[in-house]
Amino acid sequence: MPATRTTTVQQRQGMARLAEQGESHQSVANHMGVSLWTARKWIRQARRGSLAALVTTLGRPGTGPLSAFDSLVRYVALRLKRQHRTWGAAYVVKKMGERPSLKGKRLPSPTTVWRYWRSFGDRLFPPRRPAQPQRPPAGVAHGVWQMDAKESVPIPGVGTVTFSQARDEFGRATVMHRIHPVETPEQRVVKLSAAQVQQDCRIAFITWGLPDAIQTDRASIFVDADPTPFPTLLALWWIGLGIEHCLASSPQRNGCIERGHRTLNERTLVEQHFDDAGELQHQVDVDWHELNAECPSRAKGCHGQPPLVAHPELLVPRRPYRPEWELDLFDLKRVDQYLATQTWVRTVSEVGQVSLGSHRYGLGIAWAGQTVSICFDPEHRQFVFMQVKPKTKRGQCQAELLPVCVDAKGLSVKELTGLSAALDDLPVRQLMLPLSMCHPSPPRGGYDFMK
Repeated sequence: MPATRTTTVQQRQGMARLAEQGESHQSVANHMGVSLWTARKWIRQARRGSLAALVTTLGRPGTGPLSAFDSLVRYVALRLKRQHRTWGAAYVVKKMGERPSLKGKRLPSPTTVWRYWRSFGDRLFPPRRPAQPQRPPAGVAHGVWQMDAKESVPIPGVGTVTFSQARDEFGRATVMHRIHPVETPEQRVVKLSAAQVQQDCRIAFITWGLPDAIQTDRASIFVDADPTPFPTLLALWWIGLGIEHCLASSPQRNGCIERGHRTLNERTLVEQHFDDAGELQHQVDVDWHELNAECPSRAKGCHGQPPLVAHPELLVPRRPYRPEWELDLFDLKRVDQYLATQTWVRTVSEVGQVSLGSHRYGLGIAWAGQTVSICFDPEHRQFVFMQVKPKTKRGQCQAELLPVCVDAKGLSVKELTGLSAALDDLPVRQLMLPLSMCHPSPPRGGYDFMK
């Protein structure tokens, strides 16, 4: 009999029974009419497993991280991840072990589950943003300010407060320290608006001048959450003033300001009570002036001296600023040139509208559902909407749509600066000349910031 002849499951069971009765492989082969190698193969298979071991699985063997596990195990691992995108592999394996349907089944390790998920690529995990080129560390005073907010901190006597802070990356001096208390006693969260951060920046600019760059995290006030983000009003305001906006790749990259939050907490806030927000702001100002000018610092580059003693150039604004000069310092062409280098991709809504930044643009119902790329025309100050690919509907390709040009919204000098209302809200006590203008060179004994 040819060795390639197919055997049935019943024949294979018969071979196993004869072997159990003590028959040799050759005797079983002769009795069943198969080759010696066929009889030996199925007898060994029967000894390794149950009836399932005698069933032939057609096609290529399964491959992949979970191919050796039950199909129900693979199904549950995938389903739990799709239902709970933020769950990790270890927690999913734990929840799988609690399912009655998987009782008694072999479960994979968390690493194997994670590898299984990664095999689905972008279908399960959204594509990551491309890595942003990192600016080299600042080599001069006021080259880069690291900015961040310590949000919604409960302060006895004041209520919930958000602290807006910035530190010079090179000199390690804290250049901005503003508080934002709750507006009502029952409020528990304080989120900063763009106008509030603009005012905080102006107060800092008055004393220290304009920095070359400001580095932040990806908070929504600084950057849009879209995969092709449109710059926020705050970022465009900085660009108009000639300040580059940098994004920190990790909290460690913004470690200078993160350490500043810890210092603020330890120096000013822990186990302290304040009568009102005004007293708290005064104490924050006093403590940071003392830390900047009098207290030895262990920060890199300070060599055990106070930041302003180790780096007296911090007191000399390289780009002086006054609120009444802002319209002269602000250059709308910088904003237009920056926007002209960008491209954004959006999906048109069912009513033919597109959201870009905080504004909506109507393209017409013919554009509904289309994917469009958007660029900025600096000459006419318009956004140009172009169809990425004609949408297919019921097997028919729709006609290609011509580009649409729409006047840009929210990009005037008045809207980006909000200066008329801002000048009225600036604290009077902060409207002072930079220290260097009062004292071109540091007086003997240094500056007395406590006076």
